[in-house]
Amino acid sequence: MYSLFIEKFKVPEGAIDYLDVFFKPSEIEFVEKIDKDIFDENDIASITSDEEFIKNSYRNGLINIVDNEQGLYCLNDFYEKLNVFCILDQELYRSIDEEARRKIEKWFFNSFYNKLSKDEELPTKDRVYLLEELLELIENDNRPVYLNYCDCRSMKGDCNLPGRTCITYENGINTRTDRGISEEINKEKAKQIVIEAHKAGLMHTANPNGICSCCGDCCYVFRSQQRRKSIGIWPPSKYIVDFGENKCVGCGKCAKRCHFGVFEVKECKVTIDESKCIGCGICNSTCKAKALTMKERK
Repeated sequence: MYSLFIEKFKVPEGAIDYLDVFFKPSEIEFVEKIDKDIFDENDIASITSDEEFIKNSYRNGLINIVDNEQGLYCLNDFYEKLNVFCILDQELYRSIDEEARRKIEKWFFNSFYNKLSKDEELPTKDRVYLLEELLELIENDNRPVYLNYCDCRSMKGDCNLPGRTCITYENGINTRTDRGISEEINKEKAKQIVIEAHKAGLMHTANPNGICSCCGDCCYVFRSQQRRKSIGIWPPSKYIVDFGENKCVGCGKCAKRCHFGVFEVKECKVTIDESKCIGCGICNSTCKAKALTMKERK
């Protein structure tokens, strides 16, 4: 059943039992009946009489815009639809059986990872920033800024860290902003969101399109970094932690903050493994003894 839909929309095996969660019957029918790669409003009207179909299907990621002026559209696929769905319909997504959801998320992460170029040292333009660097970056960018939920934590979400932390400057066609699921904010709110995310223990990355506040167990970039064994290379980080052992009081806050096991505490004594440090600086900002500073990575 629905074999044509599953094939056309590239639905992975783990999600097939939950088509009724991800899709309305009218959406499945439309995907099965549309016989063009690029279609217009007349083509859509020949399949459904729902006047809101284009608006709703674009918003929820079923279709993409090809040409806004000419009113041309194309089908999306399950990978891109899921990236919208987990943010737009979080409660519905969480209603899926936990084991099944984990399988779907694993498929999504592997798909993300496989899209990265294996031949390029820098497969994306993301880089790691210290908090003060990021605040300056926000202040100096005069583009409209938008807020949304982090797709990584919306998708996986095991860490219970803040989710509404994704800041973007993208507002063109097929973006979450254009789909109507992002909130426009100002620079001051953007900076406050980053500061609060930092306090909560989230790391910071940015690329030309926006800013992420990341955890180690959900973030696709950092999980990919661990798989690629590219710490310090991609995403590039300018800094690495510098440990002043003589100042350390052994409180262990650094070990609790760090996502990658840089710090180990035994009998109130801290040891570090610099090779694991990604240079985010969330450890030194809470070290009251000032035993941790950030030095330039060689």
